[in-house]
This record gives sequence, structure tokens and C-alpha cells, in this order.
Amino acid sequence: MDDYAHAGKRLHRDADYLYDQQRYATASHLYGLSAECSIKAFITQQPGQQKVPYKHIPELVDDAKRLVNGRRGSHLLNVISSPDFMSGWQIGNRYWDNRYFSQQQCKEFKHSANRALRCLGVV
Repeated sequence: MDDYAHAGKRLHRDADYLYDQQRYATASHLYGLSAECSIKAFITQQPGQQKVPYKHIPELVDDAKRLVNGRRGSHLLNVISSPDFMSGWQIGNRYWDNRYFSQQQCKEFKHSANRALRCLGVV
């Protein structure tokens, strides 16, 4: 059984470890996956929502804006509606060379993922 909230927290914790080791490429990728898990966790909490979209950021954000509602969901919607939320992240970045990753960009991904996780209340 998928447990998106738990997976999001685990991925974020592992990304933090890699960030501290200055391994920004893989840390960046894991922060993105953590943010995706947070979004998917919210989607699964929606009444009548049986299926989680098999999509990644940024496409997943568009689905979440349509599917997520309610008081807790409004916090997530505020986070993911920010133009800088996971800006520049894409699932294919796992194939990029290390030189395309920077500490600053990774720090921004970390911040976005952390904000999404906080909406779930698991951080």
C-alpha cells in the first residue's frame, strides 16, 4: 500500500543527508520526489478520490490545484501556487550531469519540499 506521507518524509530526510554532504544533484532530485509525495498524500485524502495521477511536478501541481480542497488543502494550494514552488525541477533531472546543480538551487528545492511537507503536518 502506498504511503505518500511517510515516503515524502523519508525522501526529505535522505535529501537533507545528501545536502549536508554537498551532493546537490541527488539531493535536488529527492526533494522533488518528497514534494510530489506530499501532493499525492493530499490528493488521496480528498473525498471520492480513488486514483492518484501518475504524474510528476510540474504537471502534478496542475492536477492538485483541481483536486485538492478543504481547510488543510488550502495551505497546500497556497504553497504550490507560488511561482517559485519547485521552479526548474523536473523528473528527468536525475539524468543530468552534476555541473547542472548548485547549492542555491538545491536549497530552493529543499525549502519548497519542506513547505509542502509542513502542510501535511509530518515535519
